[in-house]
Amino acid sequence: CGIKKCDFKITMNNNNHHTEEISTERLMVRRGQPFTITVSFSAPIHSYLRQLKRTFLIVQTDDEVFLANEAQRQEYILNQEGVIYWGTENAVLAQPWDFSQVSKRSSMSVLFYSHQQQKGAYLLCLNCDEFRGILTECETGQYCNGTPPSKWLGSSPILRQWVVSQCKPVRYGQCWVFAAVMCSVLRCLGIPTRVVTGFTWAHNTNSSLSVDEYYNEDGTLLTQDKSAHIWTFHVWNECWMARADLLPEYSGWQALDATCPSFCGPTPVQAIKKGDTEVDYDVCYFFAAVNAKCQVWIQKADDSLKPALGGTKYTGNNISTKSVGSERCEDITHNYKYPEGSLQEKEVLDKAYRKVKKLETTSSSSKTQFSSIPTALEEPVNLFIHLQSKSCLLLGQDVPLSIEVSNHSGREKSIHLVAGAQSLHYNGVPVTQLWKEEFHFILKSNEGKDSTGCMASISKLGENHLVRLTAVLREEDSIYMYFAQEEISICDPPLTIEFPENMVQYQPSTAKISLLNSLTEPLEKCVIVVGGRGLIYRQRKYTLGSVQAKSIQQLQIPFTPTQAGPRRLTAHLTCLQLQNLKSYKTINIAAA
Repeated sequence: CGIKKCDFKITMNNNNHHTEEISTERLMVRRGQPFTITVSFSAPIHSYLRQLKRTFLIVQTDDEVFLANEAQRQEYILNQEGVIYWGTENAVLAQPWDFSQVSKRSSMSVLFYSHQQQKGAYLLCLNCDEFRGILTECETGQYCNGTPPSKWLGSSPILRQWVVSQCKPVRYGQCWVFAAVMCSVLRCLGIPTRVVTGFTWAHNTNSSLSVDEYYNEDGTLLTQDKSAHIWTFHVWNECWMARADLLPEYSGWQALDATCPSFCGPTPVQAIKKGDTEVDYDVCYFFAAVNAKCQVWIQKADDSLKPALGGTKYTGNNISTKSVGSERCEDITHNYKYPEGSLQEKEVLDKAYRKVKKLETTSSSSKTQFSSIPTALEEPVNLFIHLQSKSCLLLGQDVPLSIEVSNHSGREKSIHLVAGAQSLHYNGVPVTQLWKEEFHFILKSNEGKDSTGCMASISKLGENHLVRLTAVLREEDSIYMYFAQEEISICDPPLTIEFPENMVQYQPSTAKISLLNSLTEPLEKCVIVVGGRGLIYRQRKYTLGSVQAKSIQQLQIPFTPTQAGPRRLTAHLTCLQLQNLKSYKTINIAAA
């Protein structure tokens, strides 16, 4: 008995399995979900029926990555339009990202590669040539012979370049690019995944809960090997899975960090919150990163170090991700830690510290240990300094700041104050000194002084547009040093996208992009790259030339929507003055 033909019912099966955007020519089905095929035989099969009834296909229906909530499945497996958060804990900025996990090129390359490799598919994203990783990292701000991380708009161009180059690592990625590509890979494989950003992140601390930062008397961060212990923000992933190797309470969201050369995770988020440092894998790494306390030290001219009073900061703030079904930012800090200052937080910190100390005494080969637990400084404090500025400013605006100094010592004080500003990379490393000013004044007992000023507009910024304001205060006749700091985000000039109303699939339309140059100088050699799945085929590049100061430049984008439903158009402008000006807007396309 031979097979005459076989109908894979590709259209029906692919629609039922949500793979119709990957292919309309191949059968693409997901594990654990039924599909239908029709087989026609060239002869009657009655004599073979009994034998066929004894033939079974064994499949695993208890899927370890099954997410019960349909809205969450739509978001964390099928949604290709993402948002990644940058900025500071007080000014969270949204950056668009196209995951492209169901595009044909992305999905087929990932599936082929994961089939060829014996190691886990997530190792695709390792920052390591040993596993022929997709991306490579380099020193922040040094991106010769490659694409700066801030210029990537999505995962598809990265995966396409990786395939064309025969799996050579693509240049370059930073934490948000690693996390975004990781998200694309895992969603392509059907694993619910999301991108998470944490602000004020303790990095490379050997799992210590106490971190030191060193500044000079001008308020400039001193770094070794161009690295900092406290990052302004860090981006990682969470994926949803059952942990059969652990207790049931540790199933659910698992943290993964693809930026580290050695990779971290999967780590149960619940174990991070509870301080269960003995649970696999890498709980110590994540726990310390979001629970550390940073003490600031001032290096004086004679190279001696003095602890700075008032400069303490805490990590793991405003942990954020895109919310389900909308582009709103969702704060998930409560998933990682108890409220600051609560009894539960103290109990978890104490428990984690005791557990690791116990491991240290019973095993000399322990790989990770907490060197100390945060404790309050006991030095007497009789001067107070407070620095305040707007958390987010438009590029080209002056930066207003206020420094308040109070004297509660009971006697007159001779004060030396240095205020400064440095542009930053996302990992806390200074780019350049932007401004510095010194003040000398006498402060009487129980008197306060409020110094207000305005720093000139900023033009020299790192790719993430971050600025650190600092104030270092020293008593002329005392050994004590006082420190205050504030990190702010600098927003690019407005780039807006407008659509006509009532857009319909397959009907030509036009979008309008407007750029307002708020600077006092022209924006030179302006180029806009536009992309949008279902709206525009691949990316288009438009050359605008120069945009004069305080003027508006408009661009008409003709297109014909080919897919119905919510569709996003993304615009990315680069010029001599700006490298990371992005805007996006989502419009609902009616079916034809």
